[in-house]
Amino acid sequence: MALSEKTIATLGFAASEQSMLEVFFSGHSAQGFSLKPISEAASLLIDLKDASGLSKLENWHQSTGKPWIAVVGADMEKPAMEAGIFIDRPLSMKALQDALHDLARLLSGVRPEAVAPASDAQLSDEDKAREAAFAEWQARKLRSSEAASAWQGEHSHREEEGLRSRFSVQRNELNNLILEAQKEIQAQQAKSGVTKTPVKPAPQAPVEPEAPQAPSMSAEMIMQCCGSLSDVNLDSTTERRRVYFSLDGLLFPWVLRAVREGNETGKVQQILGVPGAMFYLPAEKSFLVGIESDLLLQLTRTRFGFDEISLIERGPDQELPKGRRMDSDELVWQLALFTAKGRLPDTLSAEEPMLLKEMPDFERLLETPHARSIAELWQSQKLSARNIVSMLGVSQRFVFSFMVAADAIGLYRQ
Repeated sequence: MALSEKTIATLGFAASEQSMLEVFFSGHSAQGFSLKPISEAASLLIDLKDASGLSKLENWHQSTGKPWIAVVGADMEKPAMEAGIFIDRPLSMKALQDALHDLARLLSGVRPEAVAPASDAQLSDEDKAREAAFAEWQARKLRSSEAASAWQGEHSHREEEGLRSRFSVQRNELNNLILEAQKEIQAQQAKSGVTKTPVKPAPQAPVEPEAPQAPSMSAEMIMQCCGSLSDVNLDSTTERRRVYFSLDGLLFPWVLRAVREGNETGKVQQILGVPGAMFYLPAEKSFLVGIESDLLLQLTRTRFGFDEISLIERGPDQELPKGRRMDSDELVWQLALFTAKGRLPDTLSAEEPMLLKEMPDFERLLETPHARSIAELWQSQKLSARNIVSMLGVSQRFVFSFMVAADAIGLYRQ
């Protein structure tokens, strides 16, 4: 490998920062550098957060002699080492670009003046914060665009895999599960002396044309909607706490409140305290949103302080700002998934039997893995989330995500 080749490896960064760096190096702002495994890279970008990081850098430099960039804390003493560049935290896009410019000169055999340290010390704290915020925003926006591209079906093999995952329970298996659930409920009612119309056997599935190739959810979108929480023992108080969360201080309950009060009064509702326009229009059953999608995603995970967020009525003559309009059930379904991430709010119970009164419209609503099988089984009989998990053999997080979203748009029969 030619030393002048502009390749770089990363080492020692936390997962969230590593993800941002991967997005950064996949774009056009990385001064022509691309990421490579450490054994193939012509240079190294390392986080010197402790003595072990310094030891790794020294060993790597002694064994390869290749140049490097080290990110250090502002209060950390920089080691006396040659052929390298230091960046002071907080790490900003401008500081990283400047360091990569100097690194390119090192790779070409030209030693730039004052290579170490090449930090953004000349920037004010406000400038540093602005650069860091911009870099994070750009990374989120690029990830959002990539997820949207995947959603539009750019990768056919992912579509096929996603379709198989979404319809993983075969039709005859699902019919058998529905029939078993009906028989079980009927037996319980017979024991208690309650009579009911005999259960009709589930119809045999006719030969149908192949299901349409619905676009798959990208791995990142599944993570945003369903999280990564592994199944827990719900009979254990300790493990149970990992599943449940409080809605206090979150944006989601205010969105539900805007819908409820708007429908009751017939007046436009505005949510205050968010960085952009957010109105519920009851006459249209839609939301007017002036917030970027990636920022709205972040807001669903933000806990607002007391009185930081509120709801007001807007008069019929007041002019509305510009923004995109979304059907209320579509936005509420999406925000419910993003807020819960495979968990349950403390307003719902995994043990309470519920009955789905109608199928969600998956032509418009985000379709999470196994959602159709979950919906059809839940529509057949009154079952709890734990029943659904056990009968379908799917992860709890997929069932809980569906449950939270369906409950939010009123699909369960009271």
